[in-house]
Formats: sequence, C-alpha cells, structure tokens
Amino acid sequence: MNNYNDYYNYLNGYSDMNYMTNPNNMIGDLNYQSLMPQPVPSQVTSQSNSLLDSYEGFKRGNMFGDLYDQYKNYQPAELKASTEREDMLMQLQELKFAMIDLDLYLDTHPTDTKAINDFDKYAKQEKELCKMFESKYGPLTIDGELMTKGWTWINDPWPWEGQK
Repeated sequence: MNNYNDYYNYLNGYSDMNYMTNPNNMIGDLNYQSLMPQPVPSQVTSQSNSLLDSYEGFKRGNMFGDLYDQYKNYQPAELKASTEREDMLMQLQELKFAMIDLDLYLDTHPTDTKAINDFDKYAKQEKELCKMFESKYGPLTIDGELMTKGWTWINDPWPWEGQK
C-alpha cells in the first residue's frame, strides 16, 4: 500500500489479506504524528501561574484554577477532620495529590521552573509531615522510617480503626 486511497480501497471491498503486501508501508503512510506540529520549548506557556494551594486543589480534584470546570452550581464540600490524626492524614493526602497532579503537568511541561519548584516544595512538606505522623502514630508504608525498629504493622490502631 502506497497511499491513503489504497488503504481506503482495501477497507471498502478487498477482503483478501494478500492485498497488503508490505504492512510496514501502511504503517509509514498512516504516521499522523509526523504531520502534527511539535511544540517549541520557548513557545510553551506556563499554566502553573494559576496553581491553587494543596487544600483547594485536593478539594476540587485539580491543582490548576483555570482548568477547573464547575458542574452547574456544584460547590466542592469543605473537608473537615475530627481528630488530629485524621487531620494529619488529610494533609498528607492533599500534599500527595498536589505532587501527583504537578508530576503529570511536568510530564508535558518539563521546563516550567515554577512548577518544578512547587513540586519540590510539596515533596519536602509531605516528607516532613510523614515523619511527624509516623513518629506519633506509627508507620504509613512498609518502607517508612519506623519499619527499621521491627515489624510494627501489627500494633494498634490500624488506619481504618478509630484512635484509641
């Protein structure tokens, strides 16, 4: 197959697979990526100027204020913790969410220094808060710092149990 017309004819009436003598030609002919303009790094605009704080981003499900489309008159619920432990867990979730959302953004905008700095800031805050939580309530993950003191997963309370 040498062009789109051959492929179109093949799809609309030729059921003989022998018609397709060299599948690599068809793949080359259908390479649409080469037709698309590639972004030039100097033309990439920064969207991280509209970055929300971790709480608002977590509440909305999007760290970028200008990319949030509100559904009708829906207002995101205010998140409230009833204990200090729940509050720390919620803050950890907020920071982890911010890191993941910024990580996804940085996959497509690797030169955005403001987003890189914000990611580093959230990563540092998350690490410090994780240390504080683990020193007070036990390990969060299997590779937490407290796991070096022995197998502490069996200690009460479990994360889904109330604080004693």
